[in-house]
Amino acid sequence: MVLTFYIFRQCIVTLVMTSLAIIGIVWLGQTLRLVELLVNKGALFIDFINVTMAAIPFWLLIILPISATIGTTIVLSRMQQDKELIAMKASGISPFRIGLGPLLMGVLLTAFLIINSAIIIPMTYNYYKNVMANLRAAAPIVILQPGVFTDISKGLTIYINNKESENVFQDIFIHDNRNPEATIEIHADKATVTITNQAPVIYLFNGIRTEFTDTSDKAVILEFETYELRIVESKSEGGERTKDYNEMTIAELLFADGASDQYRREMRAEGHFRITAPLIGLPLIMMALAVFMRSQYQRSHYWSQIAIVTVLTLLGEVALITSRSLTVAVPSLFPLMYIIIFLPLIISSLLLWRPWIKGAQPA
Repeated sequence: MVLTFYIFRQCIVTLVMTSLAIIGIVWLGQTLRLVELLVNKGALFIDFINVTMAAIPFWLLIILPISATIGTTIVLSRMQQDKELIAMKASGISPFRIGLGPLLMGVLLTAFLIINSAIIIPMTYNYYKNVMANLRAAAPIVILQPGVFTDISKGLTIYINNKESENVFQDIFIHDNRNPEATIEIHADKATVTITNQAPVIYLFNGIRTEFTDTSDKAVILEFETYELRIVESKSEGGERTKDYNEMTIAELLFADGASDQYRREMRAEGHFRITAPLIGLPLIMMALAVFMRSQYQRSHYWSQIAIVTVLTLLGEVALITSRSLTVAVPSLFPLMYIIIFLPLIISSLLLWRPWIKGAQPA
């Protein structure tokens, strides 16, 4: 038990450090991609942080299994160089017992990733997409500057005399000729902006609305205390957005109905991927254990062991992602994703536990 927790503790520490490093690199890449939110769309820094943090659970689905394999490899490699593994094997400790620490980490990691895939990702990714949609919808309003005529969209021009805050304006003029049969001009003392259904709506107070039409020489004038103007007129422009696959639960993905055949195939492939992706960490850890436990240590072969583990890890991840793409084209190939998980698990288990392998200690 002491040996198990000694190795387990080292693996967990290495896993955390490796994961933080990889997440930091990915986060930096995401930061560069989303910097336009701050520069062009006027997003607050807190919005920027929320968006990038909400995407982390999705990254963890790929990052954590790789980090766990790297952590296991680093710990076993260090123990091998310090001759700890050689001493343990010489004292009769079985490869299975030595590997209990990394395996315990793998089981806990798999349990967390299952919860992450089934519950956390749909919630956080839904929040991520909603924030992004709201920021994009609010962008035309954010760029309004006092004393400048701003073309918000084709046929819609807004002028403000004073900007009290990001969403409150004074002395506003609107020229709206989006309708080819009528031109509308609005003057108001004050206006506020809210986001409804990912579409900005302007509420105007104490003003005059003037409408000119081609069919009449007279203008229609309306004095108002409150008036609502939608920036996006049609539902196709600003209606409720389509759900992303990552916002859906696994049940929604697997039992999709009422959609096109292509859409259903994509959803079911994604559903099987969301089931299998959390499980791949354990086979990768088992393969790393098998490489180090069932090969004779030679200083000249040190890098070859690391190279083998690296290649196996990359092959496992690439094979799983590729099988998802194949399942979209040929739905009957979905068992490939499960084979990619369980075949390495079975082979690695046999390599670790079977005493008939030359030089192996019985478990």
